[in-house]
Amino acid sequence: MSDRLFTPFASEPETLAITPAVAERYGLKAWAANFALGTAGYRDLLDPDDVFSPEVPFNAVTVAVMLEARAQLALEFGLGRLHVGGEVRPHTQEFIDLAARLYAAHGLEVHLRPEGERTTPIWLSSFGVFFEELDGGENFTASHSQSYKGGWKPMDAGGGQLLEMAPLIAERVRVLAGRAVNDGLSIDLAATDDAGILRDFEPTAAYTEVLRQVVPPELLDEVRGLDGSGFRAAFCTEGGSMAPSARRVFADLGIGVDDRGPVFFTHEEESDTYHGIGIVDGVNHGVDPSKWQVYKNVGAQEILDTGKADIFFIWDPDGDRFNMVTTAPADLAEAAAAAGLEVDPLDDVRCLVYFKPNQIYFLLTAAKIAALAAAGELDRYQWIVASTWPTSRSIGEVATAFSARGGARLSTFQVPVGFKHFAALVTDLQDQISAGEDPCAAEDVTGTRAEFGPKPRLLIMAEESGGAAMGSAEPVASRHGNRTSLAPKEKDAMQIGVLSLCLAARLHREERSFARFYLDLLDEYQVQWRFYERIDLTLFDESLKGEARELARTVGNDRKDATVAYFASLEDRDPAAIAADLAARLPEGAELPDVVRCFHAGDGTLLELDKQWFELRASGTDAVLRYYMEGEDPARVSALNQALTRLRIELD
Repeated sequence: MSDRLFTPFASEPETLAITPAVAERYGLKAWAANFALGTAGYRDLLDPDDVFSPEVPFNAVTVAVMLEARAQLALEFGLGRLHVGGEVRPHTQEFIDLAARLYAAHGLEVHLRPEGERTTPIWLSSFGVFFEELDGGENFTASHSQSYKGGWKPMDAGGGQLLEMAPLIAERVRVLAGRAVNDGLSIDLAATDDAGILRDFEPTAAYTEVLRQVVPPELLDEVRGLDGSGFRAAFCTEGGSMAPSARRVFADLGIGVDDRGPVFFTHEEESDTYHGIGIVDGVNHGVDPSKWQVYKNVGAQEILDTGKADIFFIWDPDGDRFNMVTTAPADLAEAAAAAGLEVDPLDDVRCLVYFKPNQIYFLLTAAKIAALAAAGELDRYQWIVASTWPTSRSIGEVATAFSARGGARLSTFQVPVGFKHFAALVTDLQDQISAGEDPCAAEDVTGTRAEFGPKPRLLIMAEESGGAAMGSAEPVASRHGNRTSLAPKEKDAMQIGVLSLCLAARLHREERSFARFYLDLLDEYQVQWRFYERIDLTLFDESLKGEARELARTVGNDRKDATVAYFASLEDRDPAAIAADLAARLPEGAELPDVVRCFHAGDGTLLELDKQWFELRASGTDAVLRYYMEGEDPARVSALNQALTRLRIELD
């Protein structure tokens, strides 16, 4: 066990003294040089057994330095009231306590969950910061990453991830680390029961009222209408933070849980190892619900096989990602697989059908459009279907096809990966509405301007990785009416889970499977973009520690930098020259469709091909390179994507 440089949960004020010797032992200079807030805040390796361990980059000392940077900048920017929450991974409670005490020592007012409430899903942190009119907040979470990684996601007053302040925090971290290395650094901590630390952060009831504006009432009625019918839906919480808040939301919506209604939970007990979910053959793949190592190993198949549930939903630990496991008639298996769905046998009459997040958001977008049309809401507003660049284009196809056949005009818009870009879009549109601009508009990273009209609304904001959120017809007001918001500023799998549950109930009543519904929509909207693939190439083993970790990271980063640089070199070049360059580097026999254009999508390089598209980007949260591809032909998509992972690229 490392030296305990302060006492977590101490009832008296303390000072954390980071002497030059301590700074050297913790490698603060090297750590600070690499510190940055990425697409999901800051994530790195922690030691589950020792919060003070200097052998890992996410520890009590490094966290104290970044929190001190955050506190100093908060005061300089005139911020006074912050929320701190978190999920269940190791040491989360210690980090929440550290943040609260450090902020309180600076005179900041800190808002934590009430006594007895340990966790806060990320969507509740985000909504609560906005609704309670706080100046910002943060959540200690590494979302779907392995339990041996720690994470910190600071947010602004709207509940969105930091944009302008993010590089300032990184710069101040380097200043503070330099001071610690050269002269020493003292960080004051208030007592854990300081008067400035309030345990009053409970916006769940207000959140549920907003949720009623997002999920059409006739869909909510579908679930309540099946109460007592035998319809059952399982929600796996992976041992994370979702169950307590979800139970409150379901109760407020009148949806019974356990013996009182159609919903029940699996893996509900909090677990800082997530009950071992995602560990397959000794390898920890994390708890991303979109990974087969998760959705095929959480007990869904047995629960569906034995009839304990009709549908199986999965939330990740902080409630920002979602997936589901479904069944369909066995005679539909071949057609479902041919349409790009993953299918496994189950019994003589049913098969298992697995949906990817892209396909789920396609379904929900179509269902939401139909519900808004039925309610007469489509013509009164200008609804936008927004997605990140490497998200399936089938989602936008629903909007454009609906508009083309004479429905209300629906718009599409694309942003770089990272929900903070959706938050920035929402904020910008809000500002334009307040200024009375007509039309309201937005410009994407390619310089293309999209005009939406005077009343833009966000129908969905979707990321292929499993995160999404939906806006309401009318702006949501904060508690005292000093703020309004068109849509959430953070991913919200509670929204997605409730809407998916409602759709499952409707399909159950109609005796239709999700697979049948998906196939019907492909035909109805004549969808071109059906076959999507993402390959993740691991750069180094993030569980390594010490010198072995640094060596592996250096090698992995060299590969990452060379690959990213090569694809970036193709951007904005002549299509013929791009095709020639790629052809010379692709493995023998690889077929490259005609190149249309290549551009920087804000998060990576996007290559438009004939009837296909490809994007290469380095993950902002994990040590992987991501290869995305989508097209009309599954064999061509898979073959070319695999070939691009083997592209001959010289390392410097």
